[in-house]
Amino acid sequence: MVSPLPELTRLARQISRELHFNMEIVEAFLDEGVELGKQFEQSGADVIISRGPTGVLLKKELSIPVILIQITNFDIIQALNHAKQIGRKIAYFDHIKRKEVYDFASIAEILSLEDLSLFFYHDERELDEQIKRACNEGIEVIVASGICVIRMAREQGMEGVMVFSSREAVIEAMQWAKDVARIRQKDRERAEFLKTIIDHTYNGVIAVNKEDVVTHFSPAAEEVFKISAPSIVGKKVKDIPVPLLKKFFLNPETVKGEVQKVGELQIVFNHIPIYMDNEPVGAVITFQSVHKLQNLEATIRKKLHANGLSARYTFNDIIGSSEEIKNAVNRARKYARTDSPVLVTGESGTGKELFVHSIHAESLRREGPFVAINCANVPKELLESELFGYEEGAFSGARKGRKAGLFELAHGGTIFLDEISELPLPLQSNLLHVLQEKAVRRIGGERIIPVDVRVIAATNRSLPNEIKKGTFREDLFFHLNVLTLEIPPLRNRRSDIPLLVEHFFRKYRGGAGRMEKFPDSVLRFLSEYDWPGNVRELENFIEKYVILSEGTKEKFRLMEELIDELYRFKEDTQNFKHDEERCITVTIGTLEYMERQIIEKLYRQNNLDKKDLASRLGISRTTLWKKLKSLETAAQDSGLGP
Repeated sequence: MVSPLPELTRLARQISRELHFNMEIVEAFLDEGVELGKQFEQSGADVIISRGPTGVLLKKELSIPVILIQITNFDIIQALNHAKQIGRKIAYFDHIKRKEVYDFASIAEILSLEDLSLFFYHDERELDEQIKRACNEGIEVIVASGICVIRMAREQGMEGVMVFSSREAVIEAMQWAKDVARIRQKDRERAEFLKTIIDHTYNGVIAVNKEDVVTHFSPAAEEVFKISAPSIVGKKVKDIPVPLLKKFFLNPETVKGEVQKVGELQIVFNHIPIYMDNEPVGAVITFQSVHKLQNLEATIRKKLHANGLSARYTFNDIIGSSEEIKNAVNRARKYARTDSPVLVTGESGTGKELFVHSIHAESLRREGPFVAINCANVPKELLESELFGYEEGAFSGARKGRKAGLFELAHGGTIFLDEISELPLPLQSNLLHVLQEKAVRRIGGERIIPVDVRVIAATNRSLPNEIKKGTFREDLFFHLNVLTLEIPPLRNRRSDIPLLVEHFFRKYRGGAGRMEKFPDSVLRFLSEYDWPGNVRELENFIEKYVILSEGTKEKFRLMEELIDELYRFKEDTQNFKHDEERCITVTIGTLEYMERQIIEKLYRQNNLDKKDLASRLGISRTTLWKKLKSLETAAQDSGLGP
């Protein structure tokens, strides 16, 4: 409270004590009161209470609310009635802004005042002039709500009567001020809450009000435009030293997703006008760096698909000290430092997947997703949708909504295409297009989706032979065969077998118990065995031994029996393969249909080209070609065979 009267000061302090009202009270009037009011405003006061001319000046000069202690008609009647007892010629003084507040005609009639003059002023200088004029006009008593007016009147030889505010008016003003302070506090909390959200969002935010004055310039905006917020906030749009922002704000239309270059950055801008009751009240620009958007997208993809989209192995998981395995690991480590496609070859069970996971885990893409798919395990009719995704309603049986393909999920990381030789020819063409264009299009969709993916493929077949047979595209092979990595079979690194035996023994014992010391004869038999199933077969063998040896005392005899089984199985397999090579099973049908089966099965089973096939059948290549054409035509006409 800025109180212009000692009496008001005493009353306000008494009331504040009685009501436990926390309020700072100072005594000052007119210009001195305004200066104190400005100091309170700067120190964070929510609201100021005052009265009379001092209160009117405070209201004019300050931006915070000023609550005036009301002076009622009854208060003025009391003061004028008192003045009537002192003199006949009476003048009432007040600030010009309060000229129309009171009904002086009715008041004069009630009090039977025959000579009541009214004087109004704008400032202290004009007040001094009006006091002197009143003196010259013979005014005997001056009535006013400001103590300064009374003092000036007495200096000129006139009497002065103060208009006092009632206790009720002071209490009402204090309660009103308390309500205003509470509302301002809530507004500040809301504004600070909103400011914190805006300043800590990924988007940059710049806002202007309906007067085209900048009201907010977020930290992200400072970072992008290299301008401090204090140098921008409060300025008109026309004075902003950034032509691009002027262009957006001077455009009354909504703009979304416009890409502009700011310095070295590509920025996505949105401009949204703000309306209230269909009237424009301002506008806001939001923007974000394309680079940050890409990083955010990669982070979201990684978090959404965290389970199963990370490499499970590193080079530390590869067991072996032979030169063959060391050379493979050294080459793979070099490949990990590049971003080129890798083709991993090797027999089934050699650990191709282990190497692929390790390459990703040591690459620059290790923080990105690792997506693997076995092309032989997914039904061919589903393989395309798994790889490239689909839009809703793209085909019968598609689940509701859209589905991202594995290439999209692998964005920023690595996709592992295992058993790549089993990929159908039509999908090979699609895959080649994706690798060349670095973009995918979902089934049933029209939108081209850019993807940044490193491709690692693996196969246990000879892709050059598959190319000869016409089951694999030569151009796709050359695209994948940039970096090649051949994993040696276990029979070519027999010195690693004892290490692998120990590793798998500890694995399936769960780390419990001591490592069994196998006799040299057992290790020799295990090392001499060819392991056609490679490391996988050795692992299965040790797992079987650990399970069967639990609680058994005759462990050496058990190991001998299992080794005997290995060698018997090897002989049986070789005999079966030998018989299989000499026999072909055909389905009974017409002679032409059975002949066609014989030719096709020989062709596929023995990896023969057409020259070797013709030699095996004892006919010329021309005759073979004619037979294939005629058999194909006959099969189509008869409806027999595939």
